[in-house]
Amino acid sequence: MVSRRGLLSGAALVGVGAMTGVVGGAGAAVADAPLNTPFTPVATPHLAEAERMVQYQRLLAAGYLPDSLVGHWTMDGSGADRSGRERPVTLGSGATWTTLRAGGELSLDGTSGAYAATGSVLDTTAPFTVAAWVRLSNDATSPADLATMYTAVSQDGTSASRFLLQYDPAFKTWTFKVRSEDQSTKVSAVATTPAALGVWTHLTGVWDGTRIHLYVNGRLQGSADTAVSWAATQGFNIGRAKWDGAAVNRFKGAVDDVRAYARALSAAEAALISGLTARENNKYLVGSASSVVWGTPDDLTSWISHARCSSFLTWVLKHTYGWATDAYFTQYFQDRIPEAADYRKAFTDGTAGPRFQRIRKVTDLRPGDLIAVDYNGTDDNNTGHIVMVREVKGVHTGSMTFSGETQYAIEVVDCTSDPHGVYGLSSYAPYPDTRMVDNVDEDNFKGAGIGHMMFYAADATGEFSRYRWSVNTGAAKTYTVAQRPISAARVV
Repeated sequence: MVSRRGLLSGAALVGVGAMTGVVGGAGAAVADAPLNTPFTPVATPHLAEAERMVQYQRLLAAGYLPDSLVGHWTMDGSGADRSGRERPVTLGSGATWTTLRAGGELSLDGTSGAYAATGSVLDTTAPFTVAAWVRLSNDATSPADLATMYTAVSQDGTSASRFLLQYDPAFKTWTFKVRSEDQSTKVSAVATTPAALGVWTHLTGVWDGTRIHLYVNGRLQGSADTAVSWAATQGFNIGRAKWDGAAVNRFKGAVDDVRAYARALSAAEAALISGLTARENNKYLVGSASSVVWGTPDDLTSWISHARCSSFLTWVLKHTYGWATDAYFTQYFQDRIPEAADYRKAFTDGTAGPRFQRIRKVTDLRPGDLIAVDYNGTDDNNTGHIVMVREVKGVHTGSMTFSGETQYAIEVVDCTSDPHGVYGLSSYAPYPDTRMVDNVDEDNFKGAGIGHMMFYAADATGEFSRYRWSVNTGAAKTYTVAQRPISAARVV
Protein backbone atom coordinates (compact mmCIF):
# COMPACT_ATOMS: atom_id res chain seq x y z
CA MET A 1 0.00 0.00 0.00
CA VAL A 2 1.03 3.63 -0.23
CA SER A 3 0.90 6.43 2.30
CA ARG A 4 -1.89 8.70 1.07
CA ARG A 5 -5.06 10.31 2.42
CA GLY A 6 -7.61 7.91 2.15
CA LEU A 7 -20.79 -0.63 3.38
CA LEU A 8 -19.40 -0.37 1.08
CA SER A 9 -20.16 -1.41 -2.39
CA GLY A 10 -18.31 -4.13 -4.24
CA ALA A 11 -19.16 -4.26 -7.91
CA ALA A 12 -18.12 -1.40 -10.17
CA LEU A 13 -20.45 0.47 -12.49
CA VAL A 14 -19.30 1.52 -15.93
CA GLY A 15 -19.70 5.24 -16.34
CA VAL A 16 -16.71 7.54 -16.02
CA GLY A 17 -14.30 7.60 -18.92
CA ALA A 18 -14.39 5.39 -21.97
CA MET A 19 -14.65 1.72 -21.10
CA THR A 20 -14.31 -1.17 -23.49
CA GLY A 21 -13.97 -4.90 -23.09
CA VAL A 22 -10.91 -6.89 -22.12
CA VAL A 23 -8.52 -7.73 -24.91
CA GLY A 24 -6.67 -10.96 -25.52
CA GLY A 25 -3.32 -9.32 -26.25
CA ALA A 26 -1.76 -5.98 -27.02
CA GLY A 27 -3.72 -3.81 -29.41
CA ALA A 28 -7.26 -2.52 -29.75
CA ALA A 29 -9.82 -3.68 -27.22
CA VAL A 30 -12.51 -6.13 -28.25
CA ALA A 31 -15.71 -7.32 -26.62
CA ASP A 32 -15.51 -9.79 -23.76
CA ALA A 33 -15.99 -13.42 -24.71
CA PRO A 34 -19.30 -14.61 -23.28
CA LEU A 35 -18.98 -17.03 -20.36
CA ASN A 36 -21.48 -19.45 -21.88
CA THR A 37 -19.78 -22.84 -21.72
CA PRO A 38 -18.81 -25.08 -18.80
CA PHE A 39 -15.23 -24.87 -20.04
CA THR A 40 -14.90 -21.12 -19.44
CA PRO A 41 -13.25 -20.44 -16.06
CA VAL A 42 -14.77 -17.54 -14.19
CA ALA A 43 -12.60 -17.64 -11.07
CA THR A 44 -10.03 -19.67 -9.18
CA PRO A 45 -10.17 -21.52 -5.85
CA HIS A 46 -7.93 -18.98 -4.09
CA LEU A 47 -9.99 -16.06 -5.42
CA ALA A 48 -13.13 -17.77 -4.09
CA GLU A 49 -11.51 -18.12 -0.66
CA ALA A 50 -10.29 -14.51 -0.66
CA GLU A 51 -13.76 -13.33 -1.59
CA ARG A 52 -15.30 -15.45 1.17
CA MET A 53 -13.14 -13.71 3.75
CA VAL A 54 -13.99 -10.29 2.30
CA GLN A 55 -17.71 -11.01 2.21
CA TYR A 56 -17.77 -12.06 5.86
CA GLN A 57 -15.85 -8.93 6.77
CA ARG A 58 -18.51 -6.98 4.86
CA LEU A 59 -21.24 -8.69 6.86
CA LEU A 60 -19.44 -7.60 9.99
CA ALA A 61 -19.04 -4.06 8.66
CA ALA A 62 -22.76 -3.94 7.91
CA GLY A 63 -23.53 -5.11 11.45
CA TYR A 64 -25.47 -8.14 10.30
CA LEU A 65 -27.69 -9.19 13.23
CA PRO A 66 -31.23 -10.28 12.24
CA ASP A 67 -32.27 -11.95 15.53
CA SER A 68 -35.35 -10.11 16.93
CA LEU A 69 -34.94 -7.27 14.41
CA VAL A 70 -38.41 -5.72 14.11
CA GLY A 71 -37.49 -2.61 12.14
CA HIS A 72 -34.53 -1.70 9.94
CA TRP A 73 -34.36 1.45 7.82
CA THR A 74 -31.08 1.54 5.92
CA MET A 75 -31.85 5.02 4.52
CA ASP A 76 -30.27 4.20 1.17
CA GLY A 77 -32.54 6.50 -0.77
CA SER A 78 -35.68 4.68 0.36
CA GLY A 79 -37.86 4.60 3.46
CA ALA A 80 -38.35 0.85 3.12
CA ASP A 81 -38.20 -1.37 6.20
CA ARG A 82 -35.51 -4.00 5.50
CA SER A 83 -36.52 -6.14 8.46
CA GLY A 84 -39.31 -7.74 6.45
CA ARG A 85 -41.95 -6.36 8.84
CA GLU A 86 -43.21 -3.94 6.17
CA ARG A 87 -43.11 -0.77 8.21
CA PRO A 88 -41.81 1.85 5.76
CA VAL A 89 -41.28 5.38 7.03
CA THR A 90 -42.96 8.37 5.42
CA LEU A 91 -40.83 11.49 5.02
CA GLY A 92 -41.78 14.99 6.06
CA SER A 93 -41.07 18.02 3.90
CA GLY A 94 -37.81 18.75 5.74
CA ALA A 95 -36.30 15.31 5.06
CA THR A 96 -34.26 14.51 1.96
CA TRP A 97 -32.08 11.68 0.68
CA THR A 98 -28.39 12.56 0.53
CA THR A 99 -25.09 10.74 -0.05
CA LEU A 100 -22.68 11.91 2.63
CA ARG A 101 -21.87 8.22 3.22
CA ALA A 102 -21.63 5.17 1.01
CA GLY A 103 -25.18 3.97 0.41
CA GLY A 104 -26.73 7.29 1.40
CA GLU A 105 -28.63 8.58 4.42
CA LEU A 106 -31.57 10.77 5.46
CA SER A 107 -30.79 14.44 5.99
CA LEU A 108 -33.07 16.56 8.17
CA ASP A 109 -33.19 20.36 8.14
CA GLY A 110 -34.46 21.04 11.67
CA THR A 111 -37.82 22.44 10.54
CA SER A 112 -41.27 21.15 11.43
CA GLY A 113 -41.06 18.80 8.45
CA ALA A 114 -37.76 17.25 9.53
CA TYR A 115 -38.90 13.72 10.27
CA ALA A 116 -39.61 10.25 8.94
CA ALA A 117 -42.38 8.33 10.68
CA THR A 118 -44.26 5.05 10.81
CA GLY A 119 -46.57 3.28 13.24
CA SER A 120 -45.28 2.06 16.59
CA VAL A 121 -42.65 -0.64 16.10
CA LEU A 122 -41.60 -1.73 19.58
CA ASP A 123 -43.49 -3.17 22.51
CA THR A 124 -42.07 -0.71 25.00
CA THR A 125 -43.35 -2.68 28.00
CA ALA A 126 -40.73 -5.36 27.22
CA PRO A 127 -36.94 -5.07 26.80
CA PHE A 128 -35.90 -3.40 23.55
CA THR A 129 -33.00 -1.83 21.67
CA VAL A 130 -32.88 1.09 19.24
CA ALA A 131 -29.83 2.13 17.25
CA ALA A 132 -28.80 4.63 14.57
CA TRP A 133 -25.90 6.43 12.95
CA VAL A 134 -26.27 10.17 13.61
CA ARG A 135 -24.51 13.32 12.49
CA LEU A 136 -25.20 16.91 13.55
CA SER A 137 -25.03 19.27 10.59
CA ASN A 138 -21.88 21.33 10.13
CA ASP A 139 -23.28 23.18 7.13
CA ALA A 140 -21.28 26.38 6.69
CA THR A 141 -24.35 28.60 6.36
CA SER A 142 -26.75 26.85 8.77
CA PRO A 143 -25.10 24.39 11.16
CA ALA A 144 -26.78 22.62 14.05
CA ASP A 145 -26.81 24.63 17.28
CA LEU A 146 -25.13 22.83 20.18
CA ALA A 147 -27.39 24.78 22.53
CA THR A 148 -30.46 23.05 21.04
CA MET A 149 -31.85 19.59 21.82
CA TYR A 150 -32.11 17.24 18.83
CA THR A 151 -33.83 13.84 18.84
CA ALA A 152 -32.73 11.24 16.31
CA VAL A 153 -35.16 8.40 17.18
CA SER A 154 -38.19 8.08 19.45
CA GLN A 155 -41.39 6.10 19.94
CA ASP A 156 -44.32 8.09 21.24
CA GLY A 157 -47.41 7.94 23.36
CA THR A 158 -50.28 10.41 23.45
CA SER A 159 -48.38 13.06 25.39
CA ALA A 160 -44.69 12.17 25.37
CA SER A 161 -42.01 9.95 23.91
CA ARG A 162 -41.43 6.67 25.72
CA PHE A 163 -37.73 6.78 24.77
CA LEU A 164 -35.42 9.25 23.05
CA LEU A 165 -32.08 8.71 21.34
CA GLN A 166 -30.85 12.28 21.19
CA TYR A 167 -28.34 15.09 21.60
CA ASP A 168 -28.88 16.97 24.87
CA PRO A 169 -27.32 20.46 25.25
CA ALA A 170 -27.47 20.17 29.05
CA PHE A 171 -24.77 17.50 28.80
CA LYS A 172 -23.33 18.68 25.46
CA THR A 173 -23.38 15.08 24.25
CA TRP A 174 -25.52 12.11 23.25
CA THR A 175 -28.06 10.54 25.58
CA PHE A 176 -30.56 7.70 25.71
CA LYS A 177 -33.62 8.60 27.78
CA VAL A 178 -36.86 7.03 28.93
CA ARG A 179 -39.88 8.91 30.27
CA SER A 180 -42.94 8.06 32.27
CA GLU A 181 -46.29 8.30 30.49
CA ASP A 182 -47.38 11.28 32.60
CA GLN A 183 -44.07 13.06 31.86
CA SER A 184 -43.21 13.34 35.55
CA THR A 185 -40.16 11.05 35.40
CA LYS A 186 -37.13 11.09 33.13
CA VAL A 187 -34.09 8.81 33.33
CA SER A 188 -30.98 9.37 31.19
CA ALA A 189 -27.94 7.36 30.18
CA VAL A 190 -25.34 9.92 29.15
CA ALA A 191 -22.28 9.60 26.90
CA THR A 192 -18.91 10.38 28.40
CA THR A 193 -17.50 12.04 25.28
CA PRO A 194 -18.76 15.37 23.91
CA ALA A 195 -20.66 15.53 20.64
CA ALA A 196 -19.29 17.49 17.68
CA LEU A 197 -20.75 18.88 14.49
CA GLY A 198 -20.17 16.93 11.30
CA VAL A 199 -19.03 13.72 13.00
CA TRP A 200 -20.79 10.42 12.28
CA THR A 201 -21.52 8.61 15.56
CA HIS A 202 -23.22 5.29 16.18
CA LEU A 203 -25.69 5.23 19.09
CA THR A 204 -27.32 2.16 20.62
CA GLY A 205 -29.91 2.56 23.36
CA VAL A 206 -30.89 -0.54 25.34
CA TRP A 207 -33.57 -1.08 28.00
CA ASP A 208 -33.26 -4.50 29.64
CA GLY A 209 -36.28 -4.13 31.93
CA THR A 210 -34.40 -2.70 34.89
CA ARG A 211 -31.61 -0.53 33.40
CA ILE A 212 -30.95 1.57 30.34
CA HIS A 213 -27.59 1.57 28.56
CA LEU A 214 -26.09 3.88 25.95
CA TYR A 215 -23.38 2.56 23.64
CA VAL A 216 -21.43 5.09 21.57
CA ASN A 217 -19.58 3.67 18.57
CA GLY A 218 -20.06 0.22 20.05
CA ARG A 219 -18.69 0.97 23.51
CA LEU A 220 -20.75 1.35 26.69
CA GLN A 221 -20.65 4.96 27.90
CA GLY A 222 -23.64 5.35 30.18
CA SER A 223 -26.18 3.34 32.23
CA ALA A 224 -28.96 4.12 34.68
CA ASP A 225 -31.52 2.17 36.72
CA THR A 226 -35.16 2.45 35.68
CA ALA A 227 -38.30 0.36 35.83
CA VAL A 228 -40.39 2.82 33.81
CA SER A 229 -42.65 0.77 31.57
CA TRP A 230 -45.65 1.72 29.46
CA ALA A 231 -46.92 1.06 25.96
CA ALA A 232 -46.09 3.80 23.45
CA THR A 233 -48.62 3.29 20.66
CA GLN A 234 -48.56 6.60 18.79
CA GLY A 235 -45.79 5.98 16.31
CA PHE A 236 -42.07 5.53 15.69
CA ASN A 237 -40.25 8.70 14.65
CA ILE A 238 -36.88 9.51 13.13
CA GLY A 239 -35.87 13.14 13.59
CA ARG A 240 -38.28 14.32 16.29
CA ALA A 241 -39.79 13.60 19.71
CA LYS A 242 -43.05 14.40 21.50
CA TRP A 243 -43.72 16.53 24.58
CA ASP A 244 -47.09 17.79 25.85
CA GLY A 245 -48.68 16.13 22.83
CA ALA A 246 -46.66 18.14 20.27
CA ALA A 247 -43.60 17.41 18.10
CA VAL A 248 -40.33 18.82 19.48
CA ASN A 249 -36.54 18.43 19.25
CA ARG A 250 -36.48 18.35 15.45
CA PHE A 251 -33.16 16.98 14.21
CA LYS A 252 -30.73 19.06 12.18
CA GLY A 253 -28.25 16.82 10.49
CA ALA A 254 -28.36 13.29 9.12
CA VAL A 255 -29.50 9.87 10.33
CA ASP A 256 -28.60 6.50 8.85
CA ASP A 257 -29.17 2.77 9.42
CA VAL A 258 -31.91 2.98 12.05
CA ARG A 259 -32.76 -0.31 13.80
CA ALA A 260 -35.21 -1.57 16.39
CA TYR A 261 -34.82 -4.89 18.22
CA ALA A 262 -37.49 -6.54 20.35
CA ARG A 263 -34.95 -7.49 23.01
CA ALA A 264 -32.01 -6.05 24.92
CA LEU A 265 -28.83 -6.47 22.91
CA SER A 266 -25.69 -7.54 24.74
CA ALA A 267 -22.50 -5.48 24.79
CA ALA A 268 -21.00 -7.79 22.14
CA GLU A 269 -24.05 -7.32 19.91
CA ALA A 270 -23.94 -3.54 20.33
CA ALA A 271 -20.32 -3.69 19.19
CA LEU A 272 -21.35 -5.80 16.21
CA ILE A 273 -24.10 -3.53 14.86
CA SER A 274 -21.92 -0.43 15.28
CA GLY A 275 -19.12 -1.81 13.10
CA LEU A 276 -16.70 -1.89 16.05
CA THR A 277 -16.33 -5.67 15.77
CA ALA A 278 -15.59 -5.30 12.06
CA ARG A 279 -12.75 -2.90 12.83
CA GLU A 280 -11.34 -5.28 15.42
CA ASN A 281 -11.62 -8.37 13.17
CA ASN A 282 -10.31 -6.82 9.95
CA LYS A 283 -7.07 -4.97 10.53
CA TYR A 284 -4.13 -3.88 8.46
CA LEU A 285 -1.30 -5.06 10.67
CA VAL A 286 2.33 -3.94 10.70
CA GLY A 287 4.96 -5.10 13.16
CA SER A 288 2.97 -8.03 14.55
CA ALA A 289 2.44 -11.64 13.53
CA SER A 290 -0.37 -12.01 11.00
CA SER A 291 -3.47 -14.14 11.57
CA VAL A 292 -6.11 -14.92 8.95
CA VAL A 293 -8.85 -17.29 10.11
CA TRP A 294 -11.73 -18.64 8.03
CA GLY A 295 -14.53 -19.03 10.56
CA THR A 296 -17.97 -20.60 10.50
CA PRO A 297 -21.07 -19.13 8.85
CA ASP A 298 -23.06 -19.10 12.10
CA ASP A 299 -20.46 -17.00 13.93
CA LEU A 300 -19.43 -13.87 12.08
CA THR A 301 -16.94 -12.94 14.77
CA SER A 302 -14.91 -16.08 14.03
CA TRP A 303 -13.76 -14.63 10.68
CA ILE A 304 -10.52 -12.75 11.33
CA SER A 305 -8.05 -10.99 9.05
CA HIS A 306 -5.12 -9.39 10.84
CA ALA A 307 -2.54 -8.97 8.11
CA ARG A 308 -0.87 -6.73 5.57
CA CYS A 309 -1.10 -7.11 1.80
CA SER A 310 1.50 -9.85 1.32
CA SER A 311 0.65 -11.87 4.42
CA PHE A 312 -3.07 -11.76 3.61
CA LEU A 313 -2.58 -13.23 0.14
CA THR A 314 -0.04 -15.74 1.42
CA TRP A 315 -2.54 -16.97 4.00
CA VAL A 316 -5.19 -17.20 1.27
CA LEU A 317 -2.91 -19.47 -0.75
CA LYS A 318 -2.01 -21.56 2.31
CA HIS A 319 -5.68 -21.93 3.22
CA THR A 320 -6.58 -23.01 -0.32
CA TYR A 321 -3.82 -25.31 -1.53
CA GLY A 322 -1.95 -28.23 -0.03
CA TRP A 323 1.27 -27.25 -1.82
CA ALA A 324 1.29 -23.74 -0.30
CA THR A 325 3.32 -24.64 2.79
CA ASP A 326 5.93 -22.83 4.83
CA ALA A 327 8.48 -25.10 3.17
CA TYR A 328 7.39 -24.03 -0.35
CA PHE A 329 7.56 -20.31 0.40
CA THR A 330 10.84 -20.67 2.28
CA GLN A 331 12.38 -22.61 -0.61
CA TYR A 332 11.33 -20.27 -3.41
CA PHE A 333 10.89 -16.91 -1.63
CA GLN A 334 13.32 -17.37 1.30
CA ASP A 335 10.54 -16.54 3.76
CA ARG A 336 7.48 -18.40 5.04
CA ILE A 337 5.48 -15.20 4.48
CA PRO A 338 7.18 -13.22 1.69
CA GLU A 339 7.00 -9.44 1.39
CA ALA A 340 5.42 -7.81 -1.67
CA ALA A 341 8.86 -6.99 -3.06
CA ASP A 342 9.84 -10.65 -2.66
CA TYR A 343 6.86 -11.72 -4.75
CA ARG A 344 7.66 -9.14 -7.42
CA LYS A 345 11.30 -10.20 -7.71
CA ALA A 346 10.49 -13.92 -7.83
CA PHE A 347 7.80 -13.37 -10.48
CA THR A 348 10.21 -11.32 -12.61
CA ASP A 349 13.19 -13.63 -12.17
CA GLY A 350 11.17 -16.80 -12.70
CA THR A 351 12.22 -18.17 -9.31
CA ALA A 352 8.75 -18.41 -7.72
CA GLY A 353 8.72 -22.17 -8.22
CA PRO A 354 6.50 -24.50 -10.25
CA ARG A 355 3.22 -23.13 -8.90
CA PHE A 356 3.55 -19.64 -10.39
CA GLN A 357 3.58 -18.69 -14.07
CA ARG A 358 4.60 -15.17 -15.00
CA ILE A 359 2.03 -13.03 -16.83
CA ARG A 360 3.70 -10.26 -18.81
CA LYS A 361 0.80 -8.49 -20.55
CA VAL A 362 -1.87 -6.54 -18.73
CA THR A 363 -4.49 -7.81 -21.16
CA ASP A 364 -3.60 -11.42 -20.35
CA LEU A 365 -4.62 -10.99 -16.71
CA ARG A 366 -7.40 -13.25 -15.42
CA PRO A 367 -9.32 -13.44 -12.16
CA GLY A 368 -7.06 -14.83 -9.45
CA ASP A 369 -3.78 -13.56 -10.92
CA LEU A 370 -1.41 -11.78 -8.54
CA ILE A 371 0.13 -8.37 -9.30
CA ALA A 372 3.09 -7.30 -7.18
CA VAL A 373 4.45 -3.75 -7.04
CA ASP A 374 7.96 -3.20 -5.69
CA TYR A 375 8.39 0.18 -3.99
CA ASN A 376 12.11 -0.07 -4.73
CA GLY A 377 13.18 1.29 -1.35
CA THR A 378 11.09 4.47 -1.58
CA ASP A 379 8.85 3.72 1.42
CA ASP A 380 10.38 2.98 4.81
CA ASN A 381 7.20 1.28 6.02
CA ASN A 382 6.47 -1.00 3.05
CA THR A 383 8.46 -2.98 0.50
CA GLY A 384 5.55 -2.76 -1.94
CA HIS A 385 1.99 -3.85 -2.50
CA ILE A 386 0.44 -7.05 -3.85
CA VAL A 387 -3.13 -7.60 -5.03
CA MET A 388 -5.27 -10.35 -6.51
CA VAL A 389 -7.14 -9.63 -9.73
CA ARG A 390 -10.91 -9.91 -9.40
CA GLU A 391 -11.81 -8.50 -12.81
CA VAL A 392 -10.20 -6.48 -15.58
CA LYS A 393 -12.87 -3.83 -16.12
CA GLY A 394 -11.45 -2.47 -19.36
CA VAL A 395 -9.72 0.53 -20.87
CA HIS A 396 -10.06 3.84 -19.03
CA THR A 397 -9.51 7.11 -20.91
CA GLY A 398 -11.23 9.54 -18.57
CA SER A 399 -8.11 10.85 -16.82
CA MET A 400 -4.34 10.49 -16.44
CA THR A 401 -3.58 9.13 -19.92
CA PHE A 402 -0.05 8.84 -21.29
CA SER A 403 1.13 8.71 -24.88
CA GLY A 404 2.08 5.21 -26.00
CA GLU A 405 0.31 3.57 -23.04
CA THR A 406 -3.16 2.15 -22.44
CA GLN A 407 -4.74 2.43 -19.00
CA TYR A 408 -6.84 -0.38 -17.52
CA ALA A 409 -9.18 -0.29 -14.55
CA ILE A 410 -8.65 -3.50 -12.58
CA GLU A 411 -10.84 -4.63 -9.70
CA VAL A 412 -8.67 -6.21 -7.01
CA VAL A 413 -8.89 -8.07 -3.73
CA ASP A 414 -6.24 -6.91 -1.30
CA CYS A 415 -5.41 -5.88 2.25
CA THR A 416 -4.60 -2.23 2.83
CA SER A 417 -4.66 0.59 5.35
CA ASP A 418 -5.57 2.99 2.55
CA PRO A 419 -8.70 2.14 0.52
CA HIS A 420 -8.55 2.79 -3.21
CA GLY A 421 -10.25 6.04 -4.12
CA VAL A 422 -11.76 9.16 -2.56
CA TYR A 423 -15.47 8.89 -1.74
CA GLY A 424 -17.70 11.63 -3.11
CA LEU A 425 -15.69 12.49 -6.20
CA SER A 426 -17.63 11.86 -9.40
CA SER A 427 -14.83 9.71 -10.82
CA TYR A 428 -14.89 7.41 -7.77
CA ALA A 429 -18.39 5.98 -8.27
CA PRO A 430 -17.57 3.55 -11.12
CA TYR A 431 -14.53 2.22 -9.24
CA PRO A 432 -15.52 1.89 -5.57
CA ASP A 433 -13.88 0.20 -2.62
CA THR A 434 -15.72 -1.97 -0.08
CA ARG A 435 -13.80 -0.35 2.79
CA MET A 436 -14.88 3.18 1.93
CA VAL A 437 -17.45 4.78 4.24
CA ASP A 438 -17.14 8.48 3.42
CA ASN A 439 -14.51 11.11 2.66
CA VAL A 440 -13.12 11.17 6.21
CA ASP A 441 -10.05 8.95 6.51
CA GLU A 442 -10.75 7.86 10.07
CA ASP A 443 -14.23 6.59 9.16
CA ASN A 444 -13.07 4.21 6.46
CA PHE A 445 -12.35 0.54 7.14
CA LYS A 446 -8.92 -1.00 6.78
CA GLY A 447 -7.79 -4.52 6.00
CA ALA A 448 -9.13 -7.02 3.49
CA GLY A 449 -11.53 -5.74 0.85
CA ILE A 450 -12.29 -5.16 -2.80
CA GLY A 451 -11.23 -2.03 -4.64
CA HIS A 452 -9.89 -0.75 -7.95
CA MET A 453 -6.41 0.15 -9.17
CA MET A 454 -5.30 1.52 -12.51
CA PHE A 455 -2.55 -0.36 -14.36
CA TYR A 456 -0.98 0.77 -17.66
CA ALA A 457 0.35 -1.27 -20.57
CA ALA A 458 2.95 -0.13 -23.09
CA ASP A 459 1.28 -0.15 -26.49
CA ALA A 460 4.42 -1.51 -28.14
CA THR A 461 4.69 -4.62 -25.94
CA GLY A 462 1.47 -4.89 -23.92
CA GLU A 463 3.58 -5.19 -20.75
CA PHE A 464 3.14 -3.19 -17.53
CA SER A 465 4.38 0.38 -17.86
CA ARG A 466 3.04 2.16 -14.74
CA TYR A 467 0.26 2.17 -12.11
CA ARG A 468 -1.73 4.46 -9.87
CA TRP A 469 -3.50 3.66 -6.61
CA SER A 470 -7.00 4.58 -7.80
CA VAL A 471 -8.92 6.48 -10.43
CA ASN A 472 -8.64 9.54 -8.17
CA THR A 473 -4.85 9.43 -7.86
CA GLY A 474 -3.01 12.26 -9.57
CA ALA A 475 0.39 12.55 -11.23
CA ALA A 476 2.25 12.83 -7.91
CA LYS A 477 1.14 9.31 -6.95
CA THR A 478 1.47 7.68 -10.36
CA TYR A 479 4.60 5.56 -10.81
CA THR A 480 6.38 4.10 -13.82
CA VAL A 481 7.88 0.61 -13.70
CA ALA A 482 11.30 2.26 -13.64
CA GLN A 483 10.34 3.91 -10.36
CA ARG A 484 8.41 0.97 -8.94
CA PRO A 485 8.76 -2.33 -10.80
CA ILE A 486 5.63 -4.41 -11.39
CA SER A 487 5.28 -8.10 -12.11
CA ALA A 488 2.30 -10.49 -12.27
CA ALA A 489 1.88 -14.24 -12.01
CA ARG A 490 -0.80 -16.90 -12.23
CA VAL A 491 -1.20 -19.79 -9.82
CA VAL A 492 -0.96 -23.01 -11.84
